[in-house]
Amino acid sequence: MLDPYILRSPTLLLNSTGFTPDIVINNLVFMDDSTLISSSKAGLEHMLSITEEFYALNNTSANHQKYVLISNSLPLTTTSNILPVEFHLSLSSLNEISSISVTPLSITSSFRFLGVWFNIKGSRDFVKKQIAGECNSFAATLCPAKLSAK
Repeated sequence: MLDPYILRSPTLLLNSTGFTPDIVINNLVFMDDSTLISSSKAGLEHMLSITEEFYALNNTSANHQKYVLISNSLPLTTTSNILPVEFHLSLSSLNEISSISVTPLSITSSFRFLGVWFNIKGSRDFVKKQIAGECNSFAATLCPAKLSAK
């Protein structure tokens, strides 16, 4: 098994003796949420192909089951029967994954983007409930407190 932390590039490092030296690279990667924005399914498929190649180059991976699709072009439905959308990826020497299935968010679900809550329907109910909860929590904290001169 090859060590994932040793870079081997025969095309770049091959010398006349046929010996390929190893270059030791000490790397550690932490990744959090990623957001891909596209105006078309084809554009998103292209970006997903690039991300898979990036993962291969950096010896990392992503949990495709945790991917979430937010779209304003899918049929609006509030049923619990939301079918996954299949994305067909370009295969390459760095990407062996031909497709990824992602389940879209329902129109009634809210999602957070850049610290702001959104809803595909444009409903503000989720944010109103959040504000009411914060107010109730704050009031419950202050209610038993006694006022003092200090």
